[in-house]
Amino acid sequence: MAEGMSSSLYSHFLGLLWSDNNSTYLDKADSAADSEWESFRNVITKLCGNRSNATSGILSDTVSHSSWEFLIQSKYNQRYFESNYVAGAFPGSSSDLQGLHSSAAVLAETQNTKETCFRKLLIDTLDSLHAVYETLKLDNLRRRDLGLLVVLLCDIAYFLHEVSYLDHYKRDFPRLLKDFGMSQYLSTPRSPPSLFRWLENCLQHGCGSANICDLPLLICKDGTSIVNWGRKIVSFYSLLCGADQSGAMLSSGVTCNIAPGLYHTREELVVLGMVGEKFGLQHLDLLPAGVSLPLRHAIDKCRECPPTNWPAAAYVLLGREDLALLHLSDPTKYVELDFTKSSLISVSTPYMLPLHPVTIPSSVSDTLETDSTKLEDVDSLEGSASDGMEHIFNSSTQLRYGRDLRLNEVRRLLCSARPVSIQTPANPTASDQDFQQTQLWHLAQRTTALPFGRGAFTLGTICTLLTEALAVPKLVLAGRLPAQQNAMVNLDPNIRNIQELKSWPEFHNAVAAGLRLSPLQGKMSRTWILYNKPDEPNVTHAGLLLALGLHGHLRVLTITDIFQYYSLEHESTTVGLMIGLAASYRGTMQPSISKSLYVHLPARHPSSFPELELPTLIQSAALISVGLLYEGSAHPQTMQILLSEIGRRSGGDNVLEREGYAVSAGFSLGLVALGRGQDAIGYIDTLVDRLFQYIVGKELHSDRLHLFSSSADEHNRSTGQIIDGNLVNIDVTAPGAIIALALMYLKTESELIVSRLPIPQTQFELQYVRPDFVLLHVIARNLIMWSRIRPSEDWIQSQVPEVVKNGVKGLGNEMEDIYEVDVEALVQAYVNVVVGACISLGLRFAGTRDANAQELLYKYAVYFLNEIKPVCVSNCNGLPKGLSVYVDRGTLETCLHLIVLSLCVVMAGSGHLQTFRFLKFLRNRSSADGHAYFGTQMAVSLAIGFLFLGGGTWTFSTSNSSIAALLITLYPRLPTGPNDNRCHLQAFRHLYVLATEARWIQTVDVDTGLPVYVPVEVTIKETDLYNETSFCEVTPCSLPERAILKAVRVCGPRYWPQVIELCPEEQAWWNSGDKNHPFNSGVLYVKRKVGACSYVDDPIGSQSLLSRAMHKMSATTQPKSCSPSTECTGEVTVDQLVSTFSSDPSLIAFAQLFCDSSSTTRSELDFQEFCLQVLFECVSKDRPAMLQVYLSLYATIGYMVDSFVSDTCTSSDTLSLSSLKIAVAYNEAVSNGRLTNLRGGIVQSAFLGSLKKRIEDILNSCPDMNSQLCAYITSGEWPTNNNNNNNANKSRTFLSWYLQWYSVASPLDIKTVANKIRRDNICPSVALLRLVFPSTHISAIGALNRYYSSFKVED
Repeated sequence: MAEGMSSSLYSHFLGLLWSDNNSTYLDKADSAADSEWESFRNVITKLCGNRSNATSGILSDTVSHSSWEFLIQSKYNQRYFESNYVAGAFPGSSSDLQGLHSSAAVLAETQNTKETCFRKLLIDTLDSLHAVYETLKLDNLRRRDLGLLVVLLCDIAYFLHEVSYLDHYKRDFPRLLKDFGMSQYLSTPRSPPSLFRWLENCLQHGCGSANICDLPLLICKDGTSIVNWGRKIVSFYSLLCGADQSGAMLSSGVTCNIAPGLYHTREELVVLGMVGEKFGLQHLDLLPAGVSLPLRHAIDKCRECPPTNWPAAAYVLLGREDLALLHLSDPTKYVELDFTKSSLISVSTPYMLPLHPVTIPSSVSDTLETDSTKLEDVDSLEGSASDGMEHIFNSSTQLRYGRDLRLNEVRRLLCSARPVSIQTPANPTASDQDFQQTQLWHLAQRTTALPFGRGAFTLGTICTLLTEALAVPKLVLAGRLPAQQNAMVNLDPNIRNIQELKSWPEFHNAVAAGLRLSPLQGKMSRTWILYNKPDEPNVTHAGLLLALGLHGHLRVLTITDIFQYYSLEHESTTVGLMIGLAASYRGTMQPSISKSLYVHLPARHPSSFPELELPTLIQSAALISVGLLYEGSAHPQTMQILLSEIGRRSGGDNVLEREGYAVSAGFSLGLVALGRGQDAIGYIDTLVDRLFQYIVGKELHSDRLHLFSSSADEHNRSTGQIIDGNLVNIDVTAPGAIIALALMYLKTESELIVSRLPIPQTQFELQYVRPDFVLLHVIARNLIMWSRIRPSEDWIQSQVPEVVKNGVKGLGNEMEDIYEVDVEALVQAYVNVVVGACISLGLRFAGTRDANAQELLYKYAVYFLNEIKPVCVSNCNGLPKGLSVYVDRGTLETCLHLIVLSLCVVMAGSGHLQTFRFLKFLRNRSSADGHAYFGTQMAVSLAIGFLFLGGGTWTFSTSNSSIAALLITLYPRLPTGPNDNRCHLQAFRHLYVLATEARWIQTVDVDTGLPVYVPVEVTIKETDLYNETSFCEVTPCSLPERAILKAVRVCGPRYWPQVIELCPEEQAWWNSGDKNHPFNSGVLYVKRKVGACSYVDDPIGSQSLLSRAMHKMSATTQPKSCSPSTECTGEVTVDQLVSTFSSDPSLIAFAQLFCDSSSTTRSELDFQEFCLQVLFECVSKDRPAMLQVYLSLYATIGYMVDSFVSDTCTSSDTLSLSSLKIAVAYNEAVSNGRLTNLRGGIVQSAFLGSLKKRIEDILNSCPDMNSQLCAYITSGEWPTNNNNNNNANKSRTFLSWYLQWYSVASPLDIKTVANKIRRDNICPSVALLRLVFPSTHISAIGALNRYYSSFKVED
C-alpha cells in the first residue's frame, strides 16, 4: 500500500486503519497475521459498504483505554498529525470530544471532497492489491494468501463497479466469488492487468508486441519490493524475448540487474539476469510449472558450453558446480566445497545438493588393505617398521594404477628399513659365513643407495603435522637368513667401519624423508624446524635441512638461526644448510645469505683474514650455493670469482678433491650466467677465452687474463704443497670449464662457441683428449644447439665423427686389418659420444614422455647391456658389436646406467612398465654378478625414483633452470662408494628437485568428491618438432609444459564438457595454492551427467545404456500373476537402478514413491508407467528438475479429468490451467524457432501436444457449455450457485476453463463490439472477429460469430 499510493492517501489509509477498535490487535503481544489481515480487511470492507455508515462508524468509535490510545495521544502523534493532516484521516486523534465534533463538522462541509478521496483511495488500493495479486499468482506457495486477497479484491471491484476486474477474478476463482450481472457495468471500465496474459503474448509474439497495459503499474515502478517477485519474472521474459536494454531499464518498462559477464545469446543474458537478481534454482521451483519452462529452457541451453568469465553463481545456477569451483578463488581442497555451496545457496536447489557418494571404488579400500600387509609378509619380524612410503597409496594413485602392483613393487625395491634376504645353505660352514659377510657387504652398497630413489618416489606426497617431529625411517644394513628361520646377520665391525659406511647414506635417508613434505602444506614454521633440531648435530637433521631448503622452506630461518647452525662446525649440517638456503633464495642475490656463503670459501678471504681450515667438501657446497643464489643474474664480480675458482691452485691436503671443487665452480659459474651468453655484462669475451684455456691447457701469462686472478690465488700458490707452475692442469679444470660454457650458452644456438668445442675428428686428436671429456663436449654442444636435438637414430649417429664411425664398423670382422689404428681410442670415443648424445636427448625431452625418445634410449640401453653380457635379443642392427673387448666393464656399466637415467628423465612420473621391468633387471643383475658397486646402484635407485617421481604425480621441466639442475644431478661421474665425494658431491644429486613440476591433474566428481577417470583432449602449440597437435589422455595424467600448453578440454559422453584455454608462455608451472592456477593446484572438478555411470563402475559403457535397464524394469508395470512371496528376491528395484546413475535424492525418492510395483488398478498402472517414462526422460537427458514440471502438468490434466467424470469438482481455481497455457506457448515458440536449443525443447513436444488435445476434448465435451457460454456472452451471467450446489460449481468451473483456455474477451468488451455492430450495421465474420479479438481462440471466435450474427437475424 505504501509503494502503490501517494503519501497523502497512504497517511489517510493509516488513519482509517488505526483509528477504530480494530487496532486493538496491536495490544496483543502475540497478535498473528490473521488478526492483522482481518483488521485490514474490515477497514476496506467498511469503505466499500455504506459510505455514510462507514464514516459515522469511524466517528462514533469510543476511545479505548489501551496502549494504542496512549500512543495516539502522545505528543509525537500530535506533531505527526499536524504535519500530515488529511480531512477525515485521524478523527480519533483529538484529545477531547470537541475535537471529534469539529472533525465531523469539517467532514460535513466537505462531503464531496471526502467521497472523491475515498474513491481515489479505493482505486489506488485496487491497483496496488491487484499488482500483489498478479505477483502472488506466480508463487506456488502463496495460494492461501491469494485466496484471501481475491475475496477482498472482488469486494473493492464490486463497489467500484469494475466489472472487468470482477470477471478477471471470477475466471481465476469461479467457486469463491459472488454473482454479478451486466447491470452494474460502467460506461468507461478499466481492463485489469494480467501477468499470465503478458507472459503468453511475450512468448507468442515477442516482447515488443506484448501489450504493456497487461503489466501492473506497480511492477514498472522502480524500487518496489512487494511485487519484486513479479518484476523479476517479467524482466527475465523480456530479456528472453528480445527486449532492448538501456542500462538496467528494459524496453518492457521494468528494470533488471544483470550480472557482469560475456553473453552471445538471449538465453545467456537471461542467466546473467537471474544471477544479478539473485534468482536461484529454489526460486525457479516456486514458479508455476509452465511459467518456469522458458527460464529452464535458457538454463538448459547455456549448460553445456557457458562463457568462461561468468561468476561462480551463474555456473551453480546452470548446475555446473564443476565450473563454479574452477572459477572460485583458490579452491585448493575438496573439503572447501561444502562451504562454497553454502555460500551459493541463493542460486542452488537444496534438494539437489549431493548428500552421499554414488559409489565407492572397491579397488581403493581393497588394495589399501592388501598393500598394507604385503611388505609385512616379507619380514614378519619387523612388520611394523615404517619404511617412509606407507603414505604413497591414496585414492589418486590407486585410480592411476588400479589393481596394478607397480607401486607395491617400487615400495619393495626402495625399502631400506628392513633387513635384506641372504640366500645361504641351511647348515652354514665357516666359509659360508665369510660368504655371508661378502654378500651382505655388496647388498649394503645397494641399501645405502636406496634413499636417492625413495626421495624421488615420495617427493611432495604428505603433509606433516607441525605439532609432531618428522619421522625418518631406519637405514638397516643387516640381513636375514630365510633358510635359518630368518636369523639376523650384521656386518662384522672388525672387518668394515659401519659408522663411516652409514655417514652419508644416513644424510641421504633424511633428505628422502624431508622431500616427502608436500608444497601444498604452504609456508613451513620456523618453530617446527627448530623443534626438529637435535641437541647434538647429526647427519639426519643435516639431510632434513637440505630437503626443506629444496622445497623453499628455509626462508623462515633468521640470520641468527643460520649462524647458530654454522657455529656447530658440523660438516654435513653446514653442507645441507648452505645448499638448502641457496635453493630457498635461488636467484635473489640475498646479501646476508651471500656473505654467509663466502665465509666458507677461504680462497676469497682477504690476506689479513685469519687462516680458516675448511674441508674441500664444504667449499664445493659453498660454490654451488653461490651459483644457485645468483642464478641467472650474470653478476660480473661473482662470475670473476667463480672463474678464478675453476683454475685455483691446490692448497693443503685437498689434492684428491680438486676436480670436484673445479666442477662445482664450473657449475656455479654456469648458473650465474645461465643462458645469458653474450648478454652477460662484463668481460665476457675474456671470460670465455679463459674458460677455453682451462679446456685446452695453454699457459696462463696474458695480461688480459690477469684481471680474473686475485691476491688469494697468489697466496694459495705460495702456500700449496704442489706447485703447478703456469700450466693449466686440464684434467682438473676442463670438466668445470666445459660445463660452465654449456650452461652459459644454453639454448643460445651460438655457432661460435660450438665451433670452439669440437669433437675429435682425427686419430691424432683422439690421442690427446680424454674420452670422458668427449662426452662432456657432446653434451655442451647439444645444450647450446638445443633446437637441433632430434629423437632419431640418424641424429645420434650424426654426432659420431666419421673417423670413429669408420673405425668401429669392423669390430666384429676378424679378417679386416685393424692393427694400424688405435681401436681402443676409437671405441672409447664412440661409447662416450653415444652416451653424451643420449644424455642430451634425455635433457631435451625431460618430462615429456616422448615416445620416439623413449624407444631410442631404450634401444641403446639394451644395446649396451648386451655388449656387457648378452642377456636378450634386441633390435640393434647396424650398431657395432664387441665393445667389451676394448672397453672395460666399469666404463660400459657407467654408460649403461647413464643412458638408463636419461631414459627415466624422459619418462619421469609415467611409471612406464617396459622401463620399470628393465630397471628391475638391472638391479637384480648387478647383485647376482657381483658388480653392485655404489655408483651403479645409486643410478638404478635414482632411475626408479624418477620413473615414479612423486608417486607418478610429478615430472621434470625443460626450462633453463631445470636443465641446469638436472645436469648437476646427472653429472657423468658416478661415485665408487657411499662416502665418495671427490669428483662430485653426492648431496648435489638431490638438486633434481629444483627441476620438478607438479603438472599432475586429477579429476574429481563435484557431486561425490571422489576422483574419477575422465577423458580429456590436450592441445599443444606448434613447435619446431611438430605442428599444433591435439591428443587424448585419461585423467589422472600429467599435462605438457606451460610453454606449449594451449587448451585442455573435458570430453566424452559421460561428463559435462568444459574447456580451459591457456596462453603458452615461457614460465614455470603454477605453484600449488596459486590463485591464478587454472587447474586448482592439480584438481579439476567435473560433473557427471545423470544417466551415465563413472568409468570406474562401468569401464566399457555397457551399464550406461539406461534404456536397456528400463526395458528390463518394464515388467514391473504389468500385473503380477504370482504372489509376492514367489517373486525373485534378487530383483533390482527402480530406485536401486536410478541410484546407480545419480546421487540426486529427488530422483531416488521419486523412483521409490512413484515407480514401485505395488499398483493394482489400471489407473495406478497408467500413472506408474507415466512415471517410469518421465524418469527415463529426466535421467537420460540429465534434466532431473523437470520431474516436478511433468508431474505438475500431468496433475493439471488429472484433476480436470476427475472433475469431468465425477460429481464433485476438486479444484477451486484455474491457475494451473493458465500455467499450462504458458507451457503450450513455450512449445509453439520452440517449434517456430523463436526459442532455440540444440538439444531441443526441455519438455517433449508430443507430451504438451497431447495435453492440449486432451483439454480441448474435455472442453468440447462439457454438458450445457453452449448455453452457458451464450448466457455469459449475452449478459455476463455465470451459472447460479444456490446452496453451494455441486452441479453449479462444476458448471462454473467448466465455464472458467473454457474462458481461460480460449482467451474469451470479457462480457463488457463483447457488448461494446456488439453495440458497434448494431450501430454501424456491420456484417460480422470470423475473419473480422479474429482481428477484433486477436488473442481469442478460433473455437471461441466461432461462438462469438454466432452471437453477433443473431443480431442480423433479429433485424
